[in-house]
Amino acid sequence: MSLILLFLKYQKKHFYILVLGILLTIMINIMNISLLILSGILLTSVFMFHNNTIEYNYIIPSIIIRILSLSKTIIKYCEKIIKHNNTLHILSNLRILIFKKIFPLHPCDISYIYHHEILHLFITDIENIDILYLQIIVPIINVLFIILIILIILLIKHYLLAILFMLCLCLPLIFYIIYFYKKNKINSFTNMIVKKQFYLIIYNFLLYQKEYKIFENMVQICKKINFFQKQWDIQNKIQHYFNIKSYIILFTLININFLFIIIISKILFLKHIISISFIVSLFLCINILNHVILDINNIINKIHYILLSTRNVFEIFKKKPTITFVKNTFFFKKFISLKIMKLSFYYPTNNTIQTKVLNNISLTITYNKKIAITGHNGCGKSTLLMLLTRAWDPIMGNIYLNNCNLKNISLYMLRKHISIVPQKTDVLNDTLKNNLLLNNQNNSNINKQFLIKILCCVGLKKLLEHNTQGLHMLLGENGRLLSGGELRKLAIARILLQNSNLVLLDEPTTNLDKHSCKQILQILFKKFKNKTMIFVTHDINILKKMDYIYYMDNGSVKAQGSYLDLLKQKRYYE
Repeated sequence: MSLILLFLKYQKKHFYILVLGILLTIMINIMNISLLILSGILLTSVFMFHNNTIEYNYIIPSIIIRILSLSKTIIKYCEKIIKHNNTLHILSNLRILIFKKIFPLHPCDISYIYHHEILHLFITDIENIDILYLQIIVPIINVLFIILIILIILLIKHYLLAILFMLCLCLPLIFYIIYFYKKNKINSFTNMIVKKQFYLIIYNFLLYQKEYKIFENMVQICKKINFFQKQWDIQNKIQHYFNIKSYIILFTLININFLFIIIISKILFLKHIISISFIVSLFLCINILNHVILDINNIINKIHYILLSTRNVFEIFKKKPTITFVKNTFFFKKFISLKIMKLSFYYPTNNTIQTKVLNNISLTITYNKKIAITGHNGCGKSTLLMLLTRAWDPIMGNIYLNNCNLKNISLYMLRKHISIVPQKTDVLNDTLKNNLLLNNQNNSNINKQFLIKILCCVGLKKLLEHNTQGLHMLLGENGRLLSGGELRKLAIARILLQNSNLVLLDEPTTNLDKHSCKQILQILFKKFKNKTMIFVTHDINILKKMDYIYYMDNGSVKAQGSYLDLLKQKRYYE
């Protein structure tokens, strides 16, 4: 129930149209019941009691029934349109809401979620929530309303029929729902786990198929795929048998109830307590009720899948970002200094014992300095750069930009003054132009000629050669794939376009040949001559050009100074 209320909460923008869809469904069933009651009363009075006046025998019943039928058809048409529109509202609204929720969370608050699970969230889980409205909320309200109407009619006519209806249908139906709800909970949960494991294996195969081929591991991955495929087939069979079993029991329950109603109605008719027209109308109404009640089997079979999907979605909704940016902030035009004070950090894990990636680091970087951070792999260099961009926040200590705590600087100001070449460069499945511009797409100062000039500077001129689409050429999976060296050049081109005051470069010359490496370094030192650059590198050619070097080991700064100073400290730096 709490999940359904959460669902309605996040659909409050479309709440009234959702309620209208439910009301129209109820109106259609009320009209069905009204049609059947009128048909039972009018037609039985004609054929049983031989009322032969032309007005009563044909015209009046026909007019009333035709008007009701026409009204029902119009309402049914409106209901279908509204439900279809509601489906579109729910799906689009939920996907937009999830995007809005995920972006502030990334990367520190959702690092525990696999990429394939996020895809599953956007596709399967959201479509299941759409079913929550169409096949859970609407049918449940519909069944309850029809049962209530028939119960009121029976109470008005004769209390014995109402008691029988409660004993023979309502109470067994409650026990049926409770029993099969609990039974299906285990099946659905197991099925969901096997399905996710199967999807993970397929996802890994598609993502890492080159590695599997290179290391001749295709046999093993095929065995895993076959194993989980069989497990999923077994779970689907179990679920199928369960669905059949629950349907047969529900169908039997409905027919037993119908049989008791017939028997009692016959007894009451013989005692002249109820009329034959009432019996006919009652039978027709119960027939409609039986068809509606059969929807309960569909609800029982799907409710746990839907609730699990709903829980997955609302876990994202309820999660609040641990990193937030202020709106009103300090404004500064240029970079003056960067201070890191007693900074410590570890990545959040489920383990009770946390190993610090960074431990009590303090350093100061001033305007127009070229700084390098070096050390063994895994000593925390790249993590330190990510903390400067606020992808994560430190566990202890503070970072100050121009003597202002990084936490008090808005996202806009932070991105304006700090740009980064990350350790891994991602390419979007988009045009070359959009891959260069990113958040600068609305910048009127950047024209086509300037973009071409930047591409030529970083050595990506050949992307434009023999290419009729020019800057609109598609990159990524749907277009041209870039090599490792081309990806690094693309990352360099992005920071040249951003032109920030503080530039962070994580192994900028990785995957570049000697000539390209020399060319890129010349461009960087020329373009950012009067700006501050922080390099994470092992490249001796870069280290020699630095004003100051920090040598890190095991999460701490072990030595610092110029290149020549550090050569003398052979204890750490060689």
